[in-house]
Amino acid sequence: MSGLFLKILNMSISASYIVFAVLLLRLLLKKAPKWINCILWGIVGLRLVLPFSIESMFSLIPSTETISKASDSPRPYFESGISVVDNQVNGYLRGTYFEGVSRPQGNFIDITTILGNIWLVGVVALLIYTVISYVKLKKKIGTAVLLRDSIYQSENVVSPFVLGVIKPKIYLPFNMKDKDMEHVVAHEMAHIRRKDHIWKPLGFLLLTLHWFNPLMWLGYVLLCRDIELACDEKVIKELEHDARADYSEALLTCSVNRRMIAACPLAFGEVGVKDRVKSVLNYKKPAFWIIIAAVIACVAVAVCFLTNPLTEEENKEVTPTEELFTEYEGVYISIKSIDTNAGGHTVFNVVWHNETNEEVQFGDPYSIQRKEGDEWVNTSSTELIFLTHARILNPDSTVYKSYSTQRFDISQSGTYRLKVSFDIKKSGVYETYHTWIEFKVGAIPTKDALRELYPEYFGLDASNGLDVYVWQMTMNSYSFGLLPHSELEPDLLIPELMNLVGTSAEEMSVILSTYNVDENEIHIIPWHNPLSSYLADWQIITDDEDPDIKMQEYIENIRQMLSSVIVPMVMKPYYDAATFDIDNDGVDEVCTMGLGPTSGLFTFTFNAREVGTDKIEYHTIIYSQWYDLSFQKGDDGITRVQGITQGENPEIHLFDISIKDGYVYLTENGIPIGEIN
Repeated sequence: MSGLFLKILNMSISASYIVFAVLLLRLLLKKAPKWINCILWGIVGLRLVLPFSIESMFSLIPSTETISKASDSPRPYFESGISVVDNQVNGYLRGTYFEGVSRPQGNFIDITTILGNIWLVGVVALLIYTVISYVKLKKKIGTAVLLRDSIYQSENVVSPFVLGVIKPKIYLPFNMKDKDMEHVVAHEMAHIRRKDHIWKPLGFLLLTLHWFNPLMWLGYVLLCRDIELACDEKVIKELEHDARADYSEALLTCSVNRRMIAACPLAFGEVGVKDRVKSVLNYKKPAFWIIIAAVIACVAVAVCFLTNPLTEEENKEVTPTEELFTEYEGVYISIKSIDTNAGGHTVFNVVWHNETNEEVQFGDPYSIQRKEGDEWVNTSSTELIFLTHARILNPDSTVYKSYSTQRFDISQSGTYRLKVSFDIKKSGVYETYHTWIEFKVGAIPTKDALRELYPEYFGLDASNGLDVYVWQMTMNSYSFGLLPHSELEPDLLIPELMNLVGTSAEEMSVILSTYNVDENEIHIIPWHNPLSSYLADWQIITDDEDPDIKMQEYIENIRQMLSSVIVPMVMKPYYDAATFDIDNDGVDEVCTMGLGPTSGLFTFTFNAREVGTDKIEYHTIIYSQWYDLSFQKGDDGITRVQGITQGENPEIHLFDISIKDGYVYLTENGIPIGEIN
């Protein structure tokens, strides 16, 4: 219930901005046709009822998720788009509404659930009120007699009105003057032609859902008045001046003091009689340019308030590159999943691990930092206020927690880390350590964009796996196509293969990420395109080479290109990258260091490939003690690997890089960093 209530609440807040805009335009467009106001209220209704909206640079909605739940907590979180207000409100919420300190952990009452239940009670109460009112009214007019067509008369009717949604009927009092009846019937028929007997109940239904918002009550009252003014205008624009005076007299005669707001009926003298009489007597046909300006204003309101603001991470892909960085062995966080909340912000759902025999404490504070050179820079977009309270992570246990990026600026491409702290008691004193996850943000093709470019590669039958065909038209140029897995040889699939549209490795990686398949269910199949005169490495076999080994090496190189997304959430980890000539052959290589294949024992990989190609030239697994690794270029122009040890007194080591027998060696004063494989 709390989730539904928050959705309705945020929709109501977003619609409130349109109400303010409509109130302003009603003042500016006094000379415009009255039906323009009804269209403006219709835009408010659309915002209240639509559960989604497109994004636009013209949107004037500050935030589509003004109130949400704080990460991993029932506590509300406020984001209006105004930093000063947000900081004050969230600071108050954190200081007075939290779990684990002033309230026992596990006995926390979710305030959003309470408010959601109150909202539901209000909705039910208004619906019951509406049903009872309708039943009473139907009973009251039960003795009405047919006058003609769908017009009835009753001694219980005080003021003329329309009742009914599917088959609307007009009800008149007895003893009405013929002159008044003519104008009254014309007015009520105008209501029916305009479908007001449908729009007004729909408006009241939306008011029922958003009853907690005073602006919605104001909007509904003004909607009822504007409906009547629009109907009056529709009738009197065909009348002469004397007839308009008679129409005004009929309004005064049939007016009734109605204090009750209801979904129905549509009464002739229902609301705003004084203003309606003035409008009738002073009516002038609007100038054409006023009508055009009013229509343009309606379009502008729709564009600016029915669309959502662009999200900061638009066209950005958040990619985890490491799941085990910690200053205390055995205590770390790993990624469970990555989601996007309603505001378009990335949410990391992580698992806290405690593989030690000690009790660990951690709290709410966290930071997201961007790597700039050798330093990590905080990216918080506002001043953050955290309530530090202890959560207990027992020995040999795990616990889930979520962290959102919505208060951090990760709009730039680059390497980031989500960093959290924890405490462990040592000799009666708590010592603080840190653990973090690194991730990359980069502008890469989005799934929606690729779906438009390559629709044939989406929605394939992957129950038996997928076949990724790769071919080359020139050196270092790779094209990829996708088909459902088949046991047939490529030569028997020539028609299908010739119809494949080639993608890049990056594009195919994103496409593969849309399928729920394991790595071993994705088959890399090298194929020679008959239109190409280039022979790939796997096709050139010397006398001393094994064709199977050559093919397998080629496939592994291709899999390296795609591996960043083939296995979701298990990336080839990435500590740092640098471009330099590693083997002194006059050609620069792109060198990367990443997480190794083992757990418990620290290992890392060192890969190198020539600039402009995707083929791995050197691949080495290095076993060593734990280091924080990075590339450093010295004053002598030589690039080395810097390794910083963990602990209270970290040591900085610089390792020389060399190539021997196809492996990468890292040494310090001639002593290797560790064993290689």
